[in-house]
Amino acid sequence: MFVRDYMTPSPVTASPDDLLGEALRLMKEHSIRRLPVISKGKIAGLVTEQDLMKASPSSATSLSVWEINYLFHKIKIKDIMTKEIFTVTPDTILEKAALIMQEKQISTLPVLDKGRLVGIITESDIFKAFIDVLGINHPSMRVTLQVEDQIGVLKNISELVGAAGINIVSTVVQRFSDDRVYLILRLGTADVAAVTRLFDEAGIEVAHIC
Repeated sequence: MFVRDYMTPSPVTASPDDLLGEALRLMKEHSIRRLPVISKGKIAGLVTEQDLMKASPSSATSLSVWEINYLFHKIKIKDIMTKEIFTVTPDTILEKAALIMQEKQISTLPVLDKGRLVGIITESDIFKAFIDVLGINHPSMRVTLQVEDQIGVLKNISELVGAAGINIVSTVVQRFSDDRVYLILRLGTADVAAVTRLFDEAGIEVAHIC
């Protein structure tokens, strides 16, 4: 999977000289929480709903409504936007985008194609991809097996499940010791008893099933 498969194309943008009130209006109008900031055709920064809230007077302020409106018409996006941004391309693999977000502790990545903004991908998009990959939104059951970490184990289990006429929706491997792993299968069946019996008869340890 690539960033292009889950990004939001042609995102709503702002300019550095747009005022705070305009940014809030755009976010409310389009039901979004972040705005890439474009200057002379290139990305110059990113402003989020959180940035705008920090720049806005708090509810405990002593300012009058006229003074608050005055500030809203004086503060520009370039004064509060994040200028150090990290980007990806449409062809970046989704795992790399997720890793960048995790390492940099950010929730948004502008997507650039030859320097031009073509999309935006957020942590919510990554969550959706995670759900799609695991087949969570597909009618199925989840089985966790404890198996030896050796060549041919996955092949043997796949053949066992296939011979029983059961489809494997997704597979995940998670290591829990030097020589053993959890093999997490999502199977296209609702017959828990039959699946439990299948692995019991094959001498394969079922750690969890639901």
